[in-house]
Amino acid sequence: MVHHSCKSVSVIYLLMGLVVLTGFFPEISVHAADPVPFRKGVQEKAGDWKFLDAQSDEFDEADIDRSKWNIDTPDYGPWSWEPENVKQQAGVLQIRMEQKNHRRGNQELYYTSGMARNDKTLTYGYFEARIKGCSRYPGACPSFWLYSIGPQNRFKARDGETVAYSEIDVVELQQCEFDFKTKKHFPVTRIDCNLHTTLMKEGRREWVRPHNRPGLCSNHFDSPWDPRDDFHIYAVENSQDWIVWYIDGTEVARKPNLYWHLPMHVTLSLGLRYPFVVYKGGARLPVPEKTTAEGFPTTMFVDYVRVWQRTGGAKPGTGTDWTKAKFIALEKVKWEKNGWAWNQQKVEANFIAIDKNRDGVASGKERQDWFNQQKSPDNKSEK
Repeated sequence: MVHHSCKSVSVIYLLMGLVVLTGFFPEISVHAADPVPFRKGVQEKAGDWKFLDAQSDEFDEADIDRSKWNIDTPDYGPWSWEPENVKQQAGVLQIRMEQKNHRRGNQELYYTSGMARNDKTLTYGYFEARIKGCSRYPGACPSFWLYSIGPQNRFKARDGETVAYSEIDVVELQQCEFDFKTKKHFPVTRIDCNLHTTLMKEGRREWVRPHNRPGLCSNHFDSPWDPRDDFHIYAVENSQDWIVWYIDGTEVARKPNLYWHLPMHVTLSLGLRYPFVVYKGGARLPVPEKTTAEGFPTTMFVDYVRVWQRTGGAKPGTGTDWTKAKFIALEKVKWEKNGWAWNQQKVEANFIAIDKNRDGVASGKERQDWFNQQKSPDNKSEK
């Protein structure tokens, strides 16, 4: 592995060479500047980002920094999070899953795994990790994700919905989800970058997930390489207006940020997947008859986690996305300025036509596309 600290090592060797050749120690301070997000074709300016050390880790120390990482989180789902499955070695965080029959309450379970969660929270920022997948496929899913905790967290979205949970999956590898089009499971090269949320409906929690709201929540990238073979850089930027995913510095997906505004925890985990679990009634359940020790234990590897917060200036996309209320208000000003008789029903119909993806927002691109369409000779609409 070409480790991220190789530049520092090169500087040290250079200094040692100067000592040998000249016989003196030069007064040179070796302090690497804070890293910046890795994005191809983007020139980050000095001061654009504040590096958050408390939520970042190079994993270079002998032991896990327990002031940053909680590795003994509450169990849930068809496997158990065990701290002994998380360790740090040779500059890499390792999260292991193993086949181990055990009981939790009255439930018989068959696998244990590991999670490392940062107990500080952050909503908007740039989140990046260098990860290598695990050897077992199918059955285990290396994940880098952000999620909110606690019933006290609530957010009133711009479409009026009350949000009770926010989850951004920076990456989920090797999921082997079922493809309803081909009636087969996706290959190991299918990489998922999804969203999950919970909305409160008349006092009840309603899951919004990739399967029931794909236009809002689902993204994927079909890689030309196998994520088990080497390290790759997975990242997401969450801003007030957009959620944008990057793999190896290249943008691979983006979604308007409608519901993902709660404080979230940076998390790394290795989750159980098909064929060892089945998804029913909004929960993953074990499949006892599929239990096997073949391919276990298996381990995911994390070279580093780096987190930044944008400083000063306008955030990407700020002001370009208009809610229905903002669209109507601005249109009313325009209509009055042009001396047109106000027709709110017409304006609301225009908003519906503009909002192609039905996310309750008229984005800058959607508005531009719609207005260009109105200018077309084939379109006789006056407004």
